Amino acid sequence: MSDEVIVVKLDHRLVDLAPKFLAHCGRTAHEIRAAAESDNFEVARRIGHSLIGAGGSYGFDEINLLGSEIERAAHAGDRAALRRLAERLERYVARVRPVFD
Repeated sequence: MSDEVIVVKLDHRLVDLAPKFLAHCGRTAHEIRAAAESDNFEVARRIGHSLIGAGGSYGFDEINLLGSEIERAAHAGDRAALRRLAERLERYVARVRPVFD
């Protein structure tokens, strides 16, 4: 696993919103794990779906991709995949550094 910083260029109008969104994504990873552990795959699916839209809107393509994978894993009832995806989301949020233009 790499600890390399991921730089994402975002519109300057997101300077106040992007850090809050990333913090929310970090908390969301915990919610995904909790949903998986309680077999609440509908909650996990909804979280994945919301990440698809929000990630793309903010310009975080990786979050968009993770949202799609979370949604698919939830549809399949794949607890292990959801745990792995939650970890990937946490690692991404820890490494990403938005740069505003």
